[in-house]
Amino acid sequence: MSLFDEPTTVLPVSYYPEFLSKEEADKLYQHCQELQWKQNQIRMLGKTMPVPRLECIYGDEGCDYLYSKSVLLKPLPWTQELALLRDLITAATGYKFRIVIGNQYRSGQDSIGWHSDNEPSMGFNPAIASLSLGSCRKFQIKAIGGRPTDFWLEHGSLLVMHPGSQSTHLHQVPKTNKVVSSRFNLTFRPHTGGQR
Repeated sequence: MSLFDEPTTVLPVSYYPEFLSKEEADKLYQHCQELQWKQNQIRMLGKTMPVPRLECIYGDEGCDYLYSKSVLLKPLPWTQELALLRDLITAATGYKFRIVIGNQYRSGQDSIGWHSDNEPSMGFNPAIASLSLGSCRKFQIKAIGGRPTDFWLEHGSLLVMHPGSQSTHLHQVPKTNKVVSSRFNLTFRPHTGGQR
């Protein structure tokens, strides 16, 4: 880990390209393959369609997560590996997290469009820490009404969106026609409900 290196910073984001060593990242990638992935259904523009990626959620009991007013995620208990990673990220950032939402991008056609993570269950001005494993993918963030800044999220990297970013910025992982292999993204988030 490069905890003591200065991160690449474009406010309100910090990026640590080598947060985990390759060995640590490889082990965690294997663990992610064993998580309970699902393809959920989302309702948009009056239509129900598959979410263009696989998802899972782990976390504290009762910390359900609803997004886009149509996809309800109910957390499974923390695995030992995910709990250790949560504690490591908390130690590095000072932010506390109660859930982790996993996204599996199976190919370049799996994606997530422009959005902000502003669900009420996370509380006011949440911090979100995003760990990437596997194939490198482009992540874009922009101020609302502004131009995007690109990050290439590498295997073992950590991107932190600081408090306030969800009110002022949008982000996405766009589709790509390049041949890319599977990528896991673990997004650690706070939560105002539930119990430990």
